[in-house]
Amino acid sequence: MLKKISIRGFKSLYNLQDLEIGQVNVFIGANGAGKSNLLEAFGMLGAAAAGRADARNLLERGLRHSIPALYKTALKGAEASFVILKASGDWDEISAEYEVQLNRSPESPVDAWGYEKERLWQKNSEILERELTKSILFSPFKQREIGHHPHRRGLFGFLVNAGSKAFEDATIHLHTLLSSYAIFTPATPVLRGIQPDPVPLDPLGLLGGRLAEAIEDILDLKNRRFGRLGLDEVLNLLGWPEGFDITAPSRELLSPNVPSLRSVVRFKDQRMQEKRSRLSGYDADEGSLHILFILLSALHPRTPPFFAIDNFGHAISPQTVKRLTRQFCRLMLESEPPRQVLLTTHNPMVLDGLNLSDERIRLFVAERSDADIGTKVSRVRFSDKISEFEEKGISLSMMWANGLLENSE
Repeated sequence: MLKKISIRGFKSLYNLQDLEIGQVNVFIGANGAGKSNLLEAFGMLGAAAAGRADARNLLERGLRHSIPALYKTALKGAEASFVILKASGDWDEISAEYEVQLNRSPESPVDAWGYEKERLWQKNSEILERELTKSILFSPFKQREIGHHPHRRGLFGFLVNAGSKAFEDATIHLHTLLSSYAIFTPATPVLRGIQPDPVPLDPLGLLGGRLAEAIEDILDLKNRRFGRLGLDEVLNLLGWPEGFDITAPSRELLSPNVPSLRSVVRFKDQRMQEKRSRLSGYDADEGSLHILFILLSALHPRTPPFFAIDNFGHAISPQTVKRLTRQFCRLMLESEPPRQVLLTTHNPMVLDGLNLSDERIRLFVAERSDADIGTKVSRVRFSDKISEFEEKGISLSMMWANGLLENSE
């Protein structure tokens, strides 16, 4: 699993060092505190590890298209010449760590970022060091200098893709997690199937595209299963439908004025007359579509092993999102092979679905103040103080709403 991340010079993250993450990580904070910037920093690191940090690779990981000057920190009192990103983890007690320093001139006609430096460690020993003019491979590569490597191409990604035998499994796992990372930001019109997803990845697009196809992949109506979940568990979360399936669009479901993709989600409302009880995703409530998307992200076998959901819990009622969060955490912790996720939220009830006494589930507060340069991220640990509040009936959501979480450690 990934264990630590360090970010320097990326957007509002001027100097975030050794942030220790778990398997399910939730980031809260005020608007503009830098939560989405944190998710995007992982995306930039993932593109760099994959071998090329250009506009296409950044977009496919969910980063917003920004001019180079907006990627680099330009805070009052601080300015960054480079973006420096580092991640480390361990698998079967074998460690791996990757660090990259990226730069791009605003005047450059090329949209790819250049690799100023690149370093890689496995089992706490450096095995790759790359700078502008030379690259050195250490043991177990039979130490040698390999000369010039293209400035806008990553050496780590090149060596992995070339099938190098010098890498431990932990290093391959590190590369897989970083390079497959994506940020999902489901949008209601895309979930409804009436707008195409600009990044239609498999099995789910970054804005919720291919929702119907992904549901069809894991929905087993005969055995009443939704992947690893019983169908009744899903219907209980949704609340109102008697069932749902996937069908081709028809004029019985959709107005001729509504554009549609090739497949749509079809619900059966348990409280409506039989002949009028069928509703498409276009007419159903948006919260149900967001619930199905969140469950799919944890259940679908082709979901990335490391991903993020920005604005988790959007459009979902407070009591439902509390139950959904608990279910989502359980599915993530039981996933095999293991998966990791980063979540941002503005829905306080998400917090009440978290079991902070489980070290695999972690809550962080992102904040910006006049006293700090850039975004500060601090972990909220389960503590005696939180326990005392809960015994008095004060939930985590209430603590957050009343500004008590920042001082809980």
